[in-house]
Amino acid sequence: MKFNKKILEPGASFLYKLFRYALLIGISYVVVFPIIKMVSSSLTPAYELYTEDSGFLPDRPTFENFVHAMFGENAKFQYLEYAKNSAKIAIIGTALQLFSCSLVGYGLGRYKFKGNAIVYACVLFTIILPVQTAIIPLYYEYCWFDIFGIGKIIGLFTGKTFTVNILRNYMAFYVPALVAVGFNSGIYIFLFRQFFASMPKDLEEAAKIDGCNPLTIYLRVMVPNIKPVVVTVALLSVIYYWNDSLLSNVFILKDKDGMTLMVALEEAVSRQSFFNTGIDHMSFQAERYAIILASVTPLMIFFLIGQKFFVECMDRSGSKG
Repeated sequence: MKFNKKILEPGASFLYKLFRYALLIGISYVVVFPIIKMVSSSLTPAYELYTEDSGFLPDRPTFENFVHAMFGENAKFQYLEYAKNSAKIAIIGTALQLFSCSLVGYGLGRYKFKGNAIVYACVLFTIILPVQTAIIPLYYEYCWFDIFGIGKIIGLFTGKTFTVNILRNYMAFYVPALVAVGFNSGIYIFLFRQFFASMPKDLEEAAKIDGCNPLTIYLRVMVPNIKPVVVTVALLSVIYYWNDSLLSNVFILKDKDGMTLMVALEEAVSRQSFFNTGIDHMSFQAERYAIILASVTPLMIFFLIGQKFFVECMDRSGSKG
């Protein structure tokens, strides 16, 4: 007995679609559930958080956890101060990264000079270099920072090498970003290089005919056409600076005037009251969820705004190399 394939095809197509949607829903649940749980718990009153009748969603949603933890007169967590510190590093560091990494990427992507492949290989090597391996050398360099060896030259005449200590302030992030050797700069240079290499040469040749020099070509021809990669690098850089806690712990002051948001968040969730019991413990847990939600919300909004350009950049970056 022979089966008619045309009869089986609709059933097989339905099972395939069912399996695909079930798989997508399952993966989405794993990804989205922690966010929903965080939002729900941050809006749940402390007394309701650990009761037997408490459900997935709060019966009486409230913003008291946010007010008590961050914005009240006796706030336990100075969110605005810490967020301002993180924003300073993220905005200025990202602006410097965009300037320096785009220049390096433009040179590697549009000009074939002797040693181009070696320089590009070094850039790729920095991508796979773990951050932890460079912390001790960087700490030493930042304690006695010597710009281009100028301090040693001064020392030849004065008898003492002139150095600057850039630790315990934000210059430990700004200086590397300015010269395109900050952490994650290799990834940004790679993206800019791939994007510039994929642009047609006719644009550059037409600009040369009009009498433009390389710098003018970069500023007036190339830069206006790299919006997707600029938004992508800005997105990645802001997320990195905002979420960083390792380097901030080592290089930056740990007081309210200098502490970043993620460093303060780590200290907040590890306080001794975390191990207490009773209503104080419940209140701490509820307020902790509120602090975490407030800390990641700016990044979520920023990513939603720039995701279109992020996808376009990822597509074009691999089109030519």
